[in-house]
Amino acid sequence: MVSGIAAPLSRRIRYIFRRIHAESRGKEVLELQLKIDPELAQRLPFLTLGLLQVEGLENGPATAALQALVDATVSQARAELQLEEISRLPAIAGWRKALKALGTDPARYRVSSERLLRRIVKGDGLPRVSLIVDLVNVWSAASGLPIGLYDADRLEGDTLTFGAGRPGERYRTLAGTDMETLGKPVLRDGAGPCGSPITDSDRTATHGGTRRCVAVIFGPPLYDRDEFERHVELLADWFRHFTTGRVTAREYVVS
Repeated sequence: MVSGIAAPLSRRIRYIFRRIHAESRGKEVLELQLKIDPELAQRLPFLTLGLLQVEGLENGPATAALQALVDATVSQARAELQLEEISRLPAIAGWRKALKALGTDPARYRVSSERLLRRIVKGDGLPRVSLIVDLVNVWSAASGLPIGLYDADRLEGDTLTFGAGRPGERYRTLAGTDMETLGKPVLRDGAGPCGSPITDSDRTATHGGTRRCVAVIFGPPLYDRDEFERHVELLADWFRHFTTGRVTAREYVVS
């Protein structure tokens, strides 16, 4: 459950958009199956994952409307958060504990939402990349939940599996460095690692020509399910409001 200093930020973001009503979903067709590997489920029980499939995108620079939301979120986070408080936010604290349980130092490998909030509090703001990347980044900063964003046409196979890292397994990150997966949770498609709550792979990254994307939201063990689903539904609303995209499918999986 979101509590303490994170709650006002989360509530205010929902308040700003409370008049945006979710359009009729119609028939959703899920092209990808999202799974949690039994080994990871045993080591980290009660994980919650969410998936949104979005089509019809016209990616490019962030719009003025989205940039206004980014600026408001950054200003509020800087006003309400101290650097040492970030690690105590529910979603981030949950992932730090989970990383420790897997054998990874969470001060060395921070989940992406923690890194974003640290940037904001230090005065560096949020990176400007593209419309859809900026959208998921500001959502992640507001919710505290790490998220992976993938070009649907770069993913291999029809299944995304969240599992434990393996000895000798590595992937090239968005920063262009190789990260070993051992001791970390990792998302895999048919070709291997494509991301994690820490960072995504450059192999499946979105780009200026992305027309279809898949967003995977990583909830730590024992994170409040209702709160998680509210955050995911807000993200779906934002895709509809700030982009040309249509949310064509969504899925929730619990270990």
